[in-house]
Amino acid sequence: MTTLLTRPLRVLHVRPRLGVGGATEYLIRLAESQAEAGYFVAIASGGGEWSRRVSAFAHHYDRIPLTPYLGPGKRTPNLPALLAAGLKLAHIIRSRRIDIVNTHHRFAALAAKLASRLTNVPVVTTLQEVPWKNRRLTRFALGVQAITMSAMMKRFVMETCGVPSDRVTVIPIGINIPSSLSDEHRRCLLEDLGLDGSAPIIASVGRLVARKGHIYLLRALPAVVRAHPTLQAVLVGDGEERASLEQAARDLGVARHVTFAGARSDAVDIMALADFTVLPSLEEEFGIVITESFACAKPVVATNVGGIPEHVRPMENGILVPPGDSRALAEQIIFLLDHPELVQQLGQQGRRAVEQHYTRQRFFERTEAVYHAALQRRSEVVR
Repeated sequence: MTTLLTRPLRVLHVRPRLGVGGATEYLIRLAESQAEAGYFVAIASGGGEWSRRVSAFAHHYDRIPLTPYLGPGKRTPNLPALLAAGLKLAHIIRSRRIDIVNTHHRFAALAAKLASRLTNVPVVTTLQEVPWKNRRLTRFALGVQAITMSAMMKRFVMETCGVPSDRVTVIPIGINIPSSLSDEHRRCLLEDLGLDGSAPIIASVGRLVARKGHIYLLRALPAVVRAHPTLQAVLVGDGEERASLEQAARDLGVARHVTFAGARSDAVDIMALADFTVLPSLEEEFGIVITESFACAKPVVATNVGGIPEHVRPMENGILVPPGDSRALAEQIIFLLDHPELVQQLGQQGRRAVEQHYTRQRFFERTEAVYHAALQRRSEVVR
């Protein structure tokens, strides 16, 4: 493939909100890697809890109207905001001399497509969730190239949206191998979370929403606690299910074994503190938590759904269980707690997988190749 630009690219990333979660983490890590490589990085969003994180590396951050829906239940498409966002993005593209736009949400992709029509700058669409609803709209919103986080998502895009294979690339997030926790940091974390450092710890990281399946982990804990009475489970994340999950922990008699840590910026450190990570999701396109746990040399007990089996390999770097099966989840958690040497072995295998397949450099290079493919496709259309 011929590289169309010899200078570093000027890229604009667009997402409705930079809220706490895996999708925003993906955008931020990619954009940060690009800035470190000399890219001119601009970001546009409607705000969000992690907006301030981009100020450390982005050359420009623009806040624009990107609220997808209006009204009760957020069911009414926000067409005025879509038009306004498209025009605003076109202005940003021209004023910042942007080469390529990378969107990270369908509404952002629709607005960027309008801006692309006005500026002739190509759009790359990153899909981080399977768009089960309004599939025709998803097909319309796709840019000249698409990125998915798993092969499962790529198959969905190809089969449902009729997109050829060469227009869809699987690129999982890149991970830095974290330093080992110092004794002092470990002590502070244990004190902050109210944990006993001599007891077994399991961590579950993710938004407290129904699709993440935390209720099944809580229902598994009574059996686990009977086998390991000092067990401590830390749930890192926040969301609409928190109150009901806290009540469930009380009803199940395991509240004193569960710490609801809330949304935290040090989730990776908490996974490093734990013996292993549990991901009880009912739906999961990829699961950034998987690679973060592997990077800490911690195995994962996860559900056999979505893109998870592409990364968690039973008895190699973790264990898979059926979704919604608390009994199976309890059995496998107990099995790992009973075999600490196996936990260490699986964790080391997971770290090697990160070193081989999920590095930040590989993340950057594969995305750059997609950008150049989009630029090449744009140039062919222009000719």
